[in-house]
Amino acid sequence: MRRFLIALLLILPLASAHEAHALNVSGERIVFPVIGRFPGAGGTQWQTDVFIANPGTPTYELTLRFYPSGEGVQVRTITMTPFSVTTLTDICLNTFGRANTGGMLELDAGVFTPEARARIYNVGNPAGQFGQGVPGVGYGRLSRQAFLYGLSTNSANRLNVGVANPNDVPVVVSIFVNDHTGANIHTRDVTVQAHQFVQFNDIAVVFGIPAQDGLVVNMNTSGELIYGYASEVRNDTGDAVFVFGLSPNS
Repeated sequence: MRRFLIALLLILPLASAHEAHALNVSGERIVFPVIGRFPGAGGTQWQTDVFIANPGTPTYELTLRFYPSGEGVQVRTITMTPFSVTTLTDICLNTFGRANTGGMLELDAGVFTPEARARIYNVGNPAGQFGQGVPGVGYGRLSRQAFLYGLSTNSANRLNVGVANPNDVPVVVSIFVNDHTGANIHTRDVTVQAHQFVQFNDIAVVFGIPAQDGLVVNMNTSGELIYGYASEVRNDTGDAVFVFGLSPNS
């Protein structure tokens, strides 16, 4: 019995640590805050690839709903076979027939739980491709709060922040920007229409935020679920890091 108790005490901390660091973003309805296809500088092209996995045994129909800004919803379906991966290269053009567009993407699997991620990247630059990964997050994993931290507006970076509304009604989102000490340096409210997104590019300029490291961006609603995110881009190379925010309080 004593050996059993000692072994159990050794295992429990490891199990607790594993659970504390686990991040489950799957769900029956997967949300991407934005995908896009649009011209870049110097004749380059931005585009999006989406990767979808069925980690289980059932075969099912997956419904894709794309909400291009200023247009109605575009709907497509694909079949997911057991343990398969579907790659939708340059999805805006090849799947939805849009050469210059951007908007939210939602994947609806009914009662099944696929996993999905996207890559938004630039092609046509002589130095090669550059871009960032965007995780698809299950609607039920989202929260009324999006907490983003460790962000930078120093001279080496430009910081973009955005928020997507995966609901059927408009949502008012309160955005608070704090410095590394927690002091508030900018606040604003923005109304995001149903199944649309709002993005602020280079918030150092748009929000009038001095150059600094360790910024925290906190987005809140009165109860509706949102997908808040940031994109921190290097000014010299164009290398970008995508940060998505969930709630640390739920």
